[in-house]
Order: sequence, then structure tokens, then C-alpha cells
Amino acid sequence: MASKEEFFASLTPSAIEPTPMPEVAVATRDAPLREHFIEVLEGVGGRLGQGDDLGDVKQRAAELVSQNLQVLSLMEGVQGNRDPSAVSDPHELKDVDYTIAPARLAVAENGSVWISGEDLVTRNAVFICEHLIAVVDENRITGTMSEAVRRLGKLGGGWGVFISGPSKTADIEQALVMGAHGARSMTVYVLRGV
Repeated sequence: MASKEEFFASLTPSAIEPTPMPEVAVATRDAPLREHFIEVLEGVGGRLGQGDDLGDVKQRAAELVSQNLQVLSLMEGVQGNRDPSAVSDPHELKDVDYTIAPARLAVAENGSVWISGEDLVTRNAVFICEHLIAVVDENRITGTMSEAVRRLGKLGGGWGVFISGPSKTADIEQALVMGAHGARSMTVYVLRGV
């Protein structure tokens, strides 16, 4: 058998010349971004939060806490009953009913939100909960994923995740199951004028 160097040298003559990536024009809908985002969010199984300012999110968190549910709030100014700063092990969040997290942007074409790892106490905070509440400023809704990726470069690097609706899976018989391996529901509050 040939040495590793001989093998790689034999591949060099067959190397393909690099070509630049093509520019793809992505058509966006004429509907306002907020309405388009909400329509697609609901189409993928997500829900729109009732209200459009931070006071509405605070009120919802207080309602959940009053029902003796475990609420982890990662939103500044929104009070839950689990202290994010006390989390030292991701397993401590296994009984969280609701996680309330800030989303740095949203994407109208697929109803997703971008949640940055910088805003989480641990990466599993948005996956291990039974229900996820994301909060995004309507001015941070982009039309397409291409636009979102360009904006993310301006928002800073690091770990993050796009989440589109509750977790779901379908078997070979195409039976859709919601909440199979993550949050069973996802509610997004789209705030005006934040």
C-alpha cells in the first residue's frame, strides 16, 4: 500500500478548480415582516404571545408562577421563580415548565427565532423545558435566512440556535408528533418599539 504522501500526491492532478458561490436572488413576500412571521410561526406549530410589550410578558410570567409552575426567566426585568444565577449543572433544569428567553432576531420565511448562547445560563435551557417563550423586538425580524445570517455577523459570534416552533418529528408513516425531543410548545412575543 502506498504511503499517505503518495496517496495525497496522486489526488493533486485531479483537483477541481475552485469556483465562487453563485449569487441567489431570494424573493420575499410583500406582506409586512411582522405579519408574515406570525403566519409562518403559527404554520409550524408555534403561537403568538398575547400582547406586544414587555409588561405583557411580565404578566404572563406572574400568571405561570402563581400556578406553581417552574419558570426560568432569562429576560431582564421578567421575574420567574427559578434563579438563573443559581444553576451550576444543566441537570438542575430538568423540572422547568417554562423558559422565557430573549431572541436576538426572527426570520419571517420559516418562523424561527435566533437565541444566543450568551443569553442562556446553560445551552439546554431552551430545550429541556416543557414550554418555551421567546421574546423578540419586531424591528429585528428579517425576511429570509440569508438576511438573518448576514445580521448575525453584526450581532456577535458564539454559540446560538435557530428555533422554529415546538420540537417535532414524523415517523415513516408521516405521523407528526409535537414535543418529541424538546419543548412541547413555543410561544413568541413580538414586542413593538423596544
